[in-house]
Amino acid sequence: MPDSAFLHELCDFAEELAKAAAAEILPFWRKPIVVESKIDSERPVEESPVTIADRNAEKAMRALIEARYPTHGVIGEELGSVREGAEYCWVLDPIDGTKSFITGKPLFGTLIGLCFHGAPIVGVIDQCVLKERWVGVVGGGTKLNGTLVHTRSASTELKETMLYATTPEMFSSGFETERFDAVRASVKRTLYGCDCYAYGLLAAGFGADLVVEADLCVYDYAALVPVVLGAGGLMTDWSGQPLTLQRHGFSHGRVVAAANATIHAAALELLATPSENGSNGKPHSVLKPHLRELAPYKPPLDGRSPDQHILLDFNERTIPVPEHIPAAITKHMATKGLQCYPAYGDLNENIAEYAGVPADQCMFTNGSDQGIDLIIRACCASGTEAIIPAPTFAMYEQAALTENLVIKRPFFTRERGFPTDEVIAAVNDKTSLIVLSNPNNPTGTPIAKADMVKIALFAPNCAILIDECYYEFMPPESSMKNELARLPNVFVTRTFSKTWGIPSLRLGYLLSAEHNIRALCSVRGPYDVNQLSVVAVRAAMSAPQYVFDYVKEHNTIARPAFERYLDKKGIVYWPSSANYIFCYFPEPMELEAKLRARGILVRPKKDADGVTGLRVSIGTAAQTDQLISTLEQLLP
Repeated sequence: MPDSAFLHELCDFAEELAKAAAAEILPFWRKPIVVESKIDSERPVEESPVTIADRNAEKAMRALIEARYPTHGVIGEELGSVREGAEYCWVLDPIDGTKSFITGKPLFGTLIGLCFHGAPIVGVIDQCVLKERWVGVVGGGTKLNGTLVHTRSASTELKETMLYATTPEMFSSGFETERFDAVRASVKRTLYGCDCYAYGLLAAGFGADLVVEADLCVYDYAALVPVVLGAGGLMTDWSGQPLTLQRHGFSHGRVVAAANATIHAAALELLATPSENGSNGKPHSVLKPHLRELAPYKPPLDGRSPDQHILLDFNERTIPVPEHIPAAITKHMATKGLQCYPAYGDLNENIAEYAGVPADQCMFTNGSDQGIDLIIRACCASGTEAIIPAPTFAMYEQAALTENLVIKRPFFTRERGFPTDEVIAAVNDKTSLIVLSNPNNPTGTPIAKADMVKIALFAPNCAILIDECYYEFMPPESSMKNELARLPNVFVTRTFSKTWGIPSLRLGYLLSAEHNIRALCSVRGPYDVNQLSVVAVRAAMSAPQYVFDYVKEHNTIARPAFERYLDKKGIVYWPSSANYIFCYFPEPMELEAKLRARGILVRPKKDADGVTGLRVSIGTAAQTDQLISTLEQLLP
């Protein structure tokens, strides 16, 4: 913790930030205002509104932080993150409860949290309309408008408790809804609709005893923790663990705040994963305990339309495949063969010939995701370690966590690229898996073949998963396919989703030593790939020039054009060997929303330092020209 003098200074500064935010928000209070929609299909409530008041308030606070404490990190809801791993990091939500704000209900608040080594130590809830401001310090008390406040201690049983949640819709179906319903059924009354204000009511002892919520981001709760703790309450995730920046991925945004330890313990008992046996001796769940805690990977797919948007957000082929491919599917549908199991014939041999390996070193899979899953299931024992350099594709960690692996994350950097030395240094007797994404997603960073060979030789008892799903954009000699015979611990995954343009039909393939392929075919089901995928890939491989033409246009015209534009504008970006570029535009979240409003979708992503950028997929030359033209209109 900082010393008391500096802590006092930081608290005073946090109040300055609240005043600056209020000055930007109040002119728009109960006035006509344009409301934009942010869509995130990974969340139970996909749509959230944002206004100029939100953005202006965050800009004002960030400007003060940069001027006063330029080495401090900042995480903001509207404008992204910078220096997220700094010793001190400010976490800002300019208007928590924008739906209340735009409908004239004064139960929103500005949230200002300060984290020290990732742990919240100072928090402010500022309700500028009602002129109410809570300032909390962990270990130092909580004040409401300058007066110390405390949580209620009178209520010690759940049956007498007042429960708050913003909305029942914030809980995902299944586990979250079931656990919240268990708490709701045990309390005296449940109220909805207060956002951060409920935590202020709890801290002030005004009758709220318990708040249970899910689907929160760090900017939704970092400021609340010191306010609740400072007032004598408790606030943790649903497993009773502290809410910190480092643990956000484990908490899944599930929080519980309670007025006292008795209520907190009783709520945790209901919120926890059901025990192996209930009171009647019957099992609540037969699932492995670690699986009950996992959250599904839900990419933001809803609302995307090739008819309405230029899709530069998923690294797909950005134009339709040639007509001979859908024609082949239509012809097959006319044969009335849907009632039959799929027949694969020489599909594996054809794929192996294209890949340039013997057929016994190749197997087709249901997308490359199935290949990733098969490798980890077959090679990694529960409790062993996986080295997965970050930031990277989410499914690697999802598959590893499904097998209860412990993940180590060396970091890619823009300056040094792939962290070869750090990966080798992380290898130990517990390591069962090393993931090498070549090129890496979302940064596009290539990995030198010599480094991949070096790692595979250094860790002969580890599965080396090399993801080459963007292989066609890279030089053929960069592939590890010719090393399979001498490096039996190497597994290469590829896909027909990217350059070939058929991700909706889910077909990939896996390359490895013959004995590995034989074993993995015993794990894969006999009919895991559907017949329409087979028909489509056969048609595509019969006339593949469309793939080579698309790659050539990308590599020689489209990507170089976008790189020249970024260089001209002075936009920092990661050197890329893939069909996307990770760019650090100013105010990336605002720019992403403006591009979406103009029919261009890109994907916000964070680097290893927590800095938000935009990963921009590169389409055709014409699409790239349109993107550049739109950016010229939006950027100064």
